[in-house]
Amino acid sequence: MNKSSLTYWFPKIAGLEIPIPKTEIVSLTSEETQAYLKCGGDSIYFPRLNEQVRKVIQEMFQLPVFLRTDEYSGKHSWKKTCFLDNLDNLETNLARLIEESMSVDFFGALPLQAIVVREFIPMDSRFTAFRGEMPVNPERRYFIRDGKVECHHPYWIEEAVAQGTREDKIPQNWRQLAKDMNNESPEEIATLTEYAQRIASLMPEYWSIDFCKSRARGWILIDMAEGEKSWHPSDCQYSSMPEEPEEKPTIQLVRKKK
Repeated sequence: MNKSSLTYWFPKIAGLEIPIPKTEIVSLTSEETQAYLKCGGDSIYFPRLNEQVRKVIQEMFQLPVFLRTDEYSGKHSWKKTCFLDNLDNLETNLARLIEESMSVDFFGALPLQAIVVREFIPMDSRFTAFRGEMPVNPERRYFIRDGKVECHHPYWIEEAVAQGTREDKIPQNWRQLAKDMNNESPEEIATLTEYAQRIASLMPEYWSIDFCKSRARGWILIDMAEGEKSWHPSDCQYSSMPEEPEEKPTIQLVRKKK
């Protein structure tokens, strides 16, 4: 099993005293997995999977919900992939999410073992960006290795807020918003270091852990991945990430033509 898959790491940390969204996993059948691998990027439709995800949402959640695969959220496309506030859009959102998962990795389709339905938690959003009007929130990435916290960084670094969104679709004061958002207070560091250390004590390998700040519930653990596959800022002493990590935090500002 790929350790970066939510189906691997989530059951291991679900019982820890760390805030995490309510999460339900809908596994693909072996036939669906094979169809995905053979599709080659063309549009694909899984009627059983769609109906099962719909049933889970109807029986266990209230809209909106957050959708993802076990390894990918398509968050840059936001309204067309991971954010679902209308069940009439479920089929098209899942199709787009799966299609993007097929093409996002430079070496081919990302593995796909499950569709994950998560409670949507309103975050402390500062502005929206990217093609899907994705909310940009205070997010932090912590790295653990050999049972200890190794380093931590703001995820949406100010230097990366430079590409992907039309200039007239982002606030003029985005730099100040980003600077304020990325301020790591001593209290925050103490809280997230404690959360990360709880995981490190249970999972001593090399991992990245992503946290997001909610409006009402504080910091929430939202994702994990193998450390070797995860992005560091280039000035981090531990940075050895390839140039194009999956869904790296980059927002492009396209200048208006004069």
